[in-house]
Amino acid sequence: MSQVSHKPRIAASDPAILRRADGTEIACRFVDVSREGFRLVVPHGVPCGSSYTLSFASERHRVAIRWASLDEVGGEFLD
Repeated sequence: MSQVSHKPRIAASDPAILRRADGTEIACRFVDVSREGFRLVVPHGVPCGSSYTLSFASERHRVAIRWASLDEVGGEFLD
């Protein structure tokens, strides 16, 4: 049985914008972040997929949403 290895995560509460490929923006907030991924609080369900851009502070990254619940998503930085 293989073990899942997670990179160290840092707790965060910074605001961010998750932008869909069609330009729709979703205001969200970080829960935690690592070098490779993140968890966000979102106001409603977000479909999984890789057609998103995540903007925060002065940064913008292509991301993929890997899992989602009604009010949280987890994703991976693609760049």
